[in-house]
Amino acid sequence: MQELNKDNKINILLSALEERYNSLSTIRERTHNIGIWSLGILLGASGWLIESGITLSILEKKLYLVGIIIAFIILRFHYLKDLQVGFRSQQRITVKIEKALHLFDQGFFDDSEESIYPKSWEKSGTKDGKGKFFETNFALLYIGMIFLIISIITNGCL
Repeated sequence: MQELNKDNKINILLSALEERYNSLSTIRERTHNIGIWSLGILLGASGWLIESGITLSILEKKLYLVGIIIAFIILRFHYLKDLQVGFRSQQRITVKIEKALHLFDQGFFDDSEESIYPKSWEKSGTKDGKGKFFETNFALLYIGMIFLIISIITNGCL
């Protein structure tokens, strides 16, 4: 088997890093869009139900509540959870590549006392990472769900 020289290894790492960055960006964009669109749909449905003057029967309220709760569970705990797991995996792989490229090493690229990347980024994708991107998007879903559930439950009561 042929041994790769240092330049080839660096080129492979840079290509892999670019692909990881693209994957992270795609997952981040998809998650953000789902959060924003879901919030808009849930708040829009709440507003429509309040303003429409339609009164739901107890059976209709139960059916709507069950339907939106099932949809919420599938979206939040399956689809978005899967995106979150993939995102964290991509982050951990990215950190390994960035370490191999010495992006966290002090003085590797210049005479600075600091590394090119902050040391805190080394924790990306782990429990110790400080990113709250997914939690923030989950909060959008929770807010929308609360408003819609309240709108359904209080429908015809006001």
